[in-house]
Amino acid sequence: MQHFDIVIVGAGTAGIPAMIEAVAAGAQVLLVEQSERVGGTLHISAAQMSGAGTALQRARGIADDAAAHLADALRISRGSADAALLAKATALAGGTIDWLMAHGFDMDPACPAILHFHEAYRTPRTYWGRDGGRSVLRVLLPLLEAALARPNATLWLNTEATALLPGAAGGVAGVALRDRLTGADRRVSAGSVVLASGGYGGNPAMFARLTGGAPLYTPALPIATGSGIAMAEAIGAAIRGGAHFIPTFAGIEEEAGSGRVLWEHLPSLTPQTRPPWEVFVGADGRRFVREDSDSVDARERALMRLPGLTFWAVFDAAVLRDAPPLLPGWRADELARAWAEHPGFATAATLPDLARRAGIDADALAATIAAYNAAPPDAADGWGRTHRPCPIAEPPFRAIRMHGIVLKTPAGLAVDSALRVLDTAGQPVRGLYAIGEAMGGAALSGNAFVGGMSVTPALSFGRWLGQTLGRMQEAG
Repeated sequence: MQHFDIVIVGAGTAGIPAMIEAVAAGAQVLLVEQSERVGGTLHISAAQMSGAGTALQRARGIADDAAAHLADALRISRGSADAALLAKATALAGGTIDWLMAHGFDMDPACPAILHFHEAYRTPRTYWGRDGGRSVLRVLLPLLEAALARPNATLWLNTEATALLPGAAGGVAGVALRDRLTGADRRVSAGSVVLASGGYGGNPAMFARLTGGAPLYTPALPIATGSGIAMAEAIGAAIRGGAHFIPTFAGIEEEAGSGRVLWEHLPSLTPQTRPPWEVFVGADGRRFVREDSDSVDARERALMRLPGLTFWAVFDAAVLRDAPPLLPGWRADELARAWAEHPGFATAATLPDLARRAGIDADALAATIAAYNAAPPDAADGWGRTHRPCPIAEPPFRAIRMHGIVLKTPAGLAVDSALRVLDTAGQPVRGLYAIGEAMGGAALSGNAFVGGMSVTPALSFGRWLGQTLGRMQEAG
């Protein structure tokens, strides 16, 4: 059986920096990836990051530090995140942003900024690349290639981890692997195994089991199966965070019944960016939220109360003609096809016909739109909404079905502040670590979305753990 000091499962946002740093420290490292390429979700994500005390902030005269970042993150999470892990993440985050910049990261010139896609920080400390996650990947790939040029580094693509191997005296002593191209099985032993294998956004059955049966609408890749979580769970690792599920507001299913959402097709529902012209209703035809609420969290929690996490954006010909695009990422031909064929896009000459085609209660929808139109134009309506640029009265009327979506899965492996996986008794599983989404999105966001607490800690924890385990091997 081939032996490595460290085996890292998953060559994505967390696994690649862990590999880079562990190899630099002199450890014999194997990085395995079930896909045919490295990068994971960086190929599709916006990769919004956060960090305090960065050189970019100082250059713009923004006073900030890790303590303020931590306090703000705890506020947004309502104290429901793991405070020790959040303290570690915020302490490392600023340095991670500076590290990316030192290696040529193509930062969007608007950064650092206050971003309203999630509940906003009070200080500009959010960052993103001009090309989203691919900007991060362009930094990581040359560093990974340099690491792989060293004799102590090995990368196996198209290689699936199927089980964790127990040690003679307990803990984990290696990994069982399968070549996805040939079907050949092999085993490797290791001093440490790092699960950087991501979440389970591509696994509806696991999502339903770990999040209480909530429907899954997601842009996650099909390879996001939660395999690392399942392997660790099989040997007694503790799972936490499933009860903290909250949907992102919101997305459109690409094909009926698929659960698939495309990131570039997300509607523009952030009032600070595009104030709403539409009215949002549930299947009962009633409004459920103040559409122009400046709190993302308030909209997400209102959506949680709707059956199936589903609502409709209702509007008319005037809104379609005069409003900024609701679907800015859709091409003209994609929109034309959706209005002609997509079951979630409905249009009709009258509101009753629209309700029938969309599956909305017709009487309630008529009453909802009438009440919205009757509110004085210079005063808030009954929900407190103030942005009402025009009544919804000009046919044809339209409705688009939208769903609460999953950008990161909440449940994951319980870890301590050293990123050691814990068993159901709360004790570390010897030799086993977890980073990235394998430790669950709720660990650092709790029952909320804390901006930049996915990509940034994946990079930070990957680097920190690679350095730490590498030094342990060198010392041993």
